[in-house]
Amino acid sequence: MCKQFKPNFRMRKSILTLLLVVVIVSIQSCSDDDNEGTTTQLAIGDFHEGGVIFYLDATGEHGLISSVANQGFNIEWGCLDAVDFGANGLEIGTGAQNTIDILDRCDTQNIAADLCDTYENDSFDDWFLPSKNELDALYQNYEIVNDTALDNAGDTFGNSEYWSSSHDASNTVWTQYFTSSGNTNSDFKNGEHYVRAIRSF
Repeated sequence: MCKQFKPNFRMRKSILTLLLVVVIVSIQSCSDDDNEGTTTQLAIGDFHEGGVIFYLDATGEHGLISSVANQGFNIEWGCLDAVDFGANGLEIGTGAQNTIDILDRCDTQNIAADLCDTYENDSFDDWFLPSKNELDALYQNYEIVNDTALDNAGDTFGNSEYWSSSHDASNTVWTQYFTSSGNTNSDFKNGEHYVRAIRSF
């Protein structure tokens, strides 16, 4: 007759301890997996990386940010006589290159592109003058940008025209009214309008 094996108390305690350790490790592993899949959901109007999000791409992880303050008013676009030097991009994603084109050809200080290029907030210094369509995207959400800007020591948009970085013709540039109409316009580069810097992330 075979003797039935009966684990003693010490052995049972060791087995229970081992099982408990396995359960704890499994729970922690699941928890770590859950945390790895969690990302902060960004939204229009969030204060993020030095300004206010006003545009998000299809991924929801990248987009455009407005500065919390105007960089100036009664500001010239600059270099009326400098023509055919680029800054022709209209679409979202072209404002940064437009700004580079402007500053490569026009070294006048305190023009619209220069004020954006030299702006810095929260250690972010890669701001630029928005393209025509970037400016329009900013207009579409300017009221929520106003609210967040005021909560972060900024100011509201002026009830007037803002410069884009986009040429319309050789010596005229696209602008947009930040009024209820939101109309676009074209003005000579020695006109004087508001300026609001943006950056991408």
